[in-house]
Amino acid sequence: MDFFKKKAKVTPGIISGLHTFGSRVNFNPHVHMLVTMGGLTKKGEWKQYDYLPFEMLRKQWQTVVLKFIRRGVSEKEKKRIQPRLQQAFHNNGKGFYVHAPKQEGNVKEQLRYIGRYIRRPAIGLNRIEAYDGQKVTFTYHDKTDGKEKRETISVEEFISRLIRHIPDEQFKTIRHYGMYSRRCKGLSKKSYVNGNRKRNAG
Repeated sequence: MDFFKKKAKVTPGIISGLHTFGSRVNFNPHVHMLVTMGGLTKKGEWKQYDYLPFEMLRKQWQTVVLKFIRRGVSEKEKKRIQPRLQQAFHNNGKGFYVHAPKQEGNVKEQLRYIGRYIRRPAIGLNRIEAYDGQKVTFTYHDKTDGKEKRETISVEEFISRLIRHIPDEQFKTIRHYGMYSRRCKGLSKKSYVNGNRKRNAG
């Protein structure tokens, strides 16, 4: 939001989805985002923008995450974890990981896929292969070597992994910012209608 407003002078549309899980139902917190390549000017007109400085995003993401961790703990806890926070900063000289490939193809199909992906649970029933009352066997995609693998763990371990990803009551895992926020919906709709009128007139 800061980048778009300062550099491009527009308000973008952003949808973010928080995932706390990895493919093994392990704790792996990360955020998926849909970002418009452009935004609304102060006059409510759409302005295309086809550049995002990912090197800057990585450093900014790192700064924000570490700052929020410090802000969310007590002074005593802060002293205890400070060496680990400093290590996280120094071990990631380019910033924290940001994966942002350019997407090509059928936009509607991509949106359907991303929409389902953002809302997906920690594990789908189709990945659970066996349950005998004591152990659970499930499949997962290992990103380190790109292979499909199986893991068998106790019911207690499976439940333990699963329930840690249940969000607190009223906590929103999907959030809307900029022109997708409630505050800007009216202006976004007006801009969309005006844009269609111009295209139809042309």
